[in-house]
Amino acid sequence: MSYTGKIELEVVKKQQKTVLSSCYQEGAFRASRPIYTDEEMPLVYLVHVGGGYVDGDSYYTVLKLEESAALTVATQSSTKVYKTPVRPVSQKTAIHLKSGSVLEYVQDPLIAYEAARFVQETSVYMEGGASLFYSDIITPGWAHDGSLFAYGWIRSKLKVWIDGELILFDHLRLEPDHDIGGILQMDGFTHLGTFTAVHPLAGREFLDALYERLEGMDAGLRFGLSILPPGYGMVLRVLGNRTGSVERLIEAARTFARETLLHKDSLFLRKY
Repeated sequence: MSYTGKIELEVVKKQQKTVLSSCYQEGAFRASRPIYTDEEMPLVYLVHVGGGYVDGDSYYTVLKLEESAALTVATQSSTKVYKTPVRPVSQKTAIHLKSGSVLEYVQDPLIAYEAARFVQETSVYMEGGASLFYSDIITPGWAHDGSLFAYGWIRSKLKVWIDGELILFDHLRLEPDHDIGGILQMDGFTHLGTFTAVHPLAGREFLDALYERLEGMDAGLRFGLSILPPGYGMVLRVLGNRTGSVERLIEAARTFARETLLHKDSLFLRKY
């Protein structure tokens, strides 16, 4: 299949350093060279060389971490999805994590503009002892008349398997109508953020400590925490009305996870 952009990255651990062993890229997707702020866990930026996603675009990302390798992957900027009158934009990601590996996948906000339709599918295949920290934010772009929620629809699926067992299937569908801001939908909010942590120690005690860290930051936001079966993972969902507010809460959760579970300092990822 031909894609508008495709990236395949594979990293391995050699001695005490994680190194890039394979990098394939084509079309409108590029990957930066690893940035070694931490030799055990380098940083790679995913770069879209166009101005945004348009009608019929399709993107595919494959990330493979070999045993005990550790990597932070971040997007260079927000994902902007414009009008899709004929075919929706699709973005597929496949993540393979061997035992002892750690992936931190930090995405800048998705901005869906007027009449945009977007499909996102992320599949994560983990071995026991691997760890995943995944964040995602969805925001509405402005229409010509200044209104929000003018996009067509957004469908996002995140599936996580550990040793072949499906432990998480998060299926999100946002299809604006006259009641999308109502109860059981967005409940008066416009922006949505998610942070998922899968780690052998991300159980009830970690979830309770994270809640204590976040509860004083929620002015103007609403958030909830859920624990994953069989108790080695959690999901944070955030509702808000400003991108910056949602980003700060997600960033606080990510930093807490780095400090508590990985014993690493916070990592500043902003590009401006």
